[in-house]
Order: sequence, then C-alpha cells, then structure tokens
Amino acid sequence: MSVSLSALAFLAHAVVEIPAAASFVLTPQRQLSPAAATPEVLLVLQNLGGLLVASVLASLVLVARGHAIAPSTRGLLALALGSYHFFPCRRAALRLRHDIGIRGPQGRTLGGPRVHLVVHLVCLALLVLAGLTDVIVARHE
Repeated sequence: MSVSLSALAFLAHAVVEIPAAASFVLTPQRQLSPAAATPEVLLVLQNLGGLLVASVLASLVLVARGHAIAPSTRGLLALALGSYHFFPCRRAALRLRHDIGIRGPQGRTLGGPRVHLVVHLVCLALLVLAGLTDVIVARHE
C-alpha cells in the first residue's frame, strides 16, 4: 500500500500538532514567561490549542478519506494548512534572532525554537508541495 504525498503531508501535520495542541490546551503557561502568563492570555492560548485540535482532526479525515476528495479541493486544503505553518516558523525564527523566551521552561517546551523551526519548515514544505501537486494534477485531468 503506497501513501500519497498529500496523505503524508496531512499525517505529518497531525503528528506535529497533537503535542502542540495538548501543550496549548493543558499547559498554556509553558509557552510564556511567568510575567506574561495572565489569565486572559492563557485563555487565548487554550483557544489556539482548540484550533490545533480541529486542524488535527481535519487532517486525519483527509488522510482517511483523501482519495474520495477531488484533487483540487484536497490540494487547496493542503495549501491552507501549509499557510498556518508559516507562523510557527516565523515565531521560532524571531525567538532565535531576538533571544525571546529562550531561557526558562518556555525555552525547552516541545524541544524549543530550533526544533520548532525545523519541524514547521518540514510541514510547510510537505503541505505546499502536496497542495501544488494536487492542484496541478487536477488542472490536467
């Protein structure tokens, strides 16, 4: 059984975002310095965790049922999810460049900003490549 590029990309997104979603929902304070972890900010981070849970569930549906979805639609969904990964890449790069939240527990959360940058770049590349491939294939059918 072969796995399509889009299924691999959606699965990569799900695998990467499951621990992130759990972290944002269950321990949002680990994302911030203690001074920044106000109750309101923690609630916003938990909302982000909820969005990540939804994106994981959508990705898993696309892995399981992607073959039944038109390639152009599947491709556009991959591109949409890929666009999300730009923002964690940006956050990680800015944290590294400006030494933001590198020390303390938030600097080690889920591997820290270096790991985040690499992992999200891989997801971004996979989802964009899968999305463009599916959209191009759909145009030639």
